[in-house]
Order: sequence, then structure tokens, then C-alpha cells
Amino acid sequence: MEPAALAVGGLAIAGLFNNAIDCFEYVQIGRNFGQRYQTVLLKLDGARLRLSRWGQSIGLSGELEDEQSLPQASESADDVNKAEQMLGQILELFADAEGISAKFKTRGGRAEQDLLVHDTQTDLEPAALSLHNKMRDLSIKRQNQTPLRQKAKWALYEEKHFKRLIEDITSLVSDLTELFPAAQASQKQLCKAEVAEMGAKENLPMLGAVVKSQDKLLEEAIAEAVNQKTPVPNITFSGSHNSGFQLATNAGTISNLRWGGTA
Repeated sequence: MEPAALAVGGLAIAGLFNNAIDCFEYVQIGRNFGQRYQTVLLKLDGARLRLSRWGQSIGLSGELEDEQSLPQASESADDVNKAEQMLGQILELFADAEGISAKFKTRGGRAEQDLLVHDTQTDLEPAALSLHNKMRDLSIKRQNQTPLRQKAKWALYEEKHFKRLIEDITSLVSDLTELFPAAQASQKQLCKAEVAEMGAKENLPMLGAVVKSQDKLLEEAIAEAVNQKTPVPNITFSGSHNSGFQLATNAGTISNLRWGGTA
């Protein structure tokens, strides 16, 4: 592929990536999702986070106007074209879902309460709000400076359409990840950074539940972090008059266990 064409391809894929990440920002969740609202929103956040990680791993984040070539993760024109098509399909998924939302609103017999949407800042539990904000901030930071298309907020009102949207996005991001295998090592490191960014330990089980079967690399990073944070018993018996018994439960290898004193 000629250098000039490669540069054009790089800017094109960067623009598609930037707009795909931006699409998530305009999705609202209808109140008829009820208690499922929190899970639905966080799953969308997780899908955006994974897509943003892929983009950063192949160099699509940050300032790109002066880029002369694609990231070194791939030099194949065919791979670039396939990635552009997949990102375009993600944009189409959001457009289709928005169209379904518009039809739902105009369908006869709808009560006003059927069209109410959740408020992210007031309707999420504190831990979920913290997780939502952190995933959102990480994803936005990974965008680049290519132009964004004008968009308007719209809402998901039916769970079957949410499931279809999240499943299709997850599948496409998996395909993007497999298309650039050289970038997967970088994605693993980014997953570790994401887990560290989540901060509070109580966020990790919630995050793990959100990304289960949706983001294998992040699942692995969460499991590793949880295992590292599990306290290791450090028990010392000293003196010459110890009696009674020690009752505890252990998982894994016991170390730093010492008995002192004389028989």
C-alpha cells in the first residue's frame, strides 16, 4: 500500500472509531427497564470501554491530524478496510436502534410514563455511578480529534432491542480485536490500568459481573487484581505456654506460619 493511501486510510478509520465511541454518549435508558436499568447502562459502558481500548491499542487515540501512516499493529490494506467496515456497522447498529426508538415513541396508545427515561446522576446507586463515570471518562480520553457527526439523544425502551444491540456490538468488537492480534498484548496492559483506575475494591465484583462473557481480557485482569488483594494470613505463635486452638479458613498456599518457644 502506498504511504499516501495508508495515511488517508488511517485518518478514515480514526474518524469512524471516534464517532463509534461518541455514539454511546447519546443513548438513554427508558424507565420501563426498572431495576435492570443499572445493569443495562453499565453493560453499554463496558462495550464502549472495550472498543476504546482496542482503538488505543492500535494508535487511534489522541492527535492524528499529522499522522503519516497507520499504527504498526497492521500494515495490511485489507485489514484496514475490514476494520472500517466493522466500525461502520457499529454506527449502523446505533442508527437502526435510534430508528426503532423513534417508531416506539410515535406508536399509538403509548402512555406518557412509557416514554420517561432514567437520570444517570440520580437513579444509579453510588457504587454504580462511580463505576459508570470512571468507564465513561476512560473511554472519552481515548477518543481522537477527528470531526464528530452531529447527534441527538435517544432512548432504548425495550429490552429485546438492548440485547440485540449489545450482542451485535460485542461481536463486532471481538472481530476487531482478532483482526489486529499484534495489539492484544497492549490491550492486556490497558486492562490492568483500567482495573487500577476503578479504585475501590468494591467496584471490581460489580465490574466483573458487568463484563462477564463480554470482555474476556478485562475479566482476566479483574480476577488477577482480586486475587492479589486477598489478604494472606500471617500467624505467629510465641512463648512457652500456648494452649487452646486456632480456627480459620484458608484458600491457597499458607506461608509465614511460625511456632516459637521451647517444648
